[in-house]
Amino acid sequence: MHKFNHDITFIGNAIVDIIAETSDELLTELDIPKGGMQLINTKTADKLIDSIRAPLVVSGGSAANTAVGFSSFGGKACFIGQTGLDEFGDLFSRDINKSNVFFQNKTSKMLDKTSKSIILVTPDAERSMSTFLGASVKFNINSINEDLITNSKLLYIEGYLFDQPEAKKAIYHCCRLAKDKNIQIAFSLSDLFCVERHRNDFLNLIVEYVDIIFANEEEIKNLYQSNLNDCIQLIQSDVEMGAITLGSRGSIVFETKKEHIINSVAVKSLVDTTGAGDMFAAGFLYGYMYKHSIEECGNLGSKAAAEIIQYYGARPKILLKSLIN
Repeated sequence: MHKFNHDITFIGNAIVDIIAETSDELLTELDIPKGGMQLINTKTADKLIDSIRAPLVVSGGSAANTAVGFSSFGGKACFIGQTGLDEFGDLFSRDINKSNVFFQNKTSKMLDKTSKSIILVTPDAERSMSTFLGASVKFNINSINEDLITNSKLLYIEGYLFDQPEAKKAIYHCCRLAKDKNIQIAFSLSDLFCVERHRNDFLNLIVEYVDIIFANEEEIKNLYQSNLNDCIQLIQSDVEMGAITLGSRGSIVFETKKEHIINSVAVKSLVDTTGAGDMFAAGFLYGYMYKHSIEECGNLGSKAAAEIIQYYGARPKILLKSLIN
């Protein structure tokens, strides 16, 4: 009989978040697209860090955040990613393992610097990300621990990985491995600009491999180049289950072409939207893995997203298990 050591294997960029408050004027001055994610080099990263004051430095990365959230709900998770040989790599590894998510580089640590995401948060709580990929660029098939995947029930992949050609090859390798073992695959579109860069690749991956999709309204509209209603119909023809988040308007979740509207959860203070989508996926996946209804999966996602936007950073400060009724 097959033995599952983890519920989910998460694959993504191992990133350290550097978070700071800023103004819309500074975003314009620094030529940073508001609400999106741009890739930057070392020189630009150093310039941005020099331009901000009193930043909060915490472990991040989209799939890694979702893994930590899933673990906080009580799920069993492991993470595959690539760090560098520096203090930020040590910080990432220490933080994620402390959160009960198993992580260990399969290959020796890279001499490259660990990836960083400089997240500037404006007064409206919108976050704008500038990401230095660093060691994540070296993520490849050799970085994959196949035993983690084959001993899980589900594989979760973030779309940001498609920004690196070798990582993209590794993702397809993992998807083929998962399908051969009848392991389900979940995929997050990750970011509007990421969808624009890789629309055809994303569509091909979804049709061929993906069982569960996560996206926000703008991402799904950009993917299918149509209005929201049409996009929801199109994605339901391609995957069995998923969630489309709509910000303060809640979300739409679906399973076998049946849709459900999930209300958002009111918060006392909106501070930082970083990680809202990541935590929604964490709550949804916990509900799914532990046999909750599709509506309850959506509700758990909404509760987790509402929790994370009330403070800076994309890692929960409470045990998300407390949100389960």
